[in-house]
Amino acid sequence: MIRISKYIFSWVTLCLLVVNCDSSDDTTNNPLSGQWRIVSIKVSEETLTQRSPSEERILITFATDGNFSGNTSVNQFSGRYELEGATVTLLEFTTTEVADTTFGTAFYEAITTAIVPDQTFAQFGFSFESQDLILIFGNSGEMVLEQE
Repeated sequence: MIRISKYIFSWVTLCLLVVNCDSSDDTTNNPLSGQWRIVSIKVSEETLTQRSPSEERILITFATDGNFSGNTSVNQFSGRYELEGATVTLLEFTTTEVADTTFGTAFYEAITTAIVPDQTFAQFGFSFESQDLILIFGNSGEMVLEQE
């Protein structure tokens, strides 16, 4: 009876260790996870950088399951994304379509500019500068986001 109890205890302990090892911290594997606020947008080399007006917030949340969602001042958006190396690809992007503010319009223009030619997805290179997330796209386009 003691042997069986030791065997069961050993087996349960091993199972718990395996489960704990598998449930790694997703933020380590996904540096984008969390909520981000867009602080500036430069659509291309030919455009000026627009800074977020103090009363306006564009937020985007990257979930660890590959979904994202967010809002401008008047619209909501969501979709699916994929990370590969230092590239994030927006595989799906849906949004409401109410006339937006100047800063909101710049955001949607940036998404449109990031669409890969002859494809249906938008793609961004990304890096981190201090605590900011920098999304790079198109012809010198750049969005700077800070974590909320």
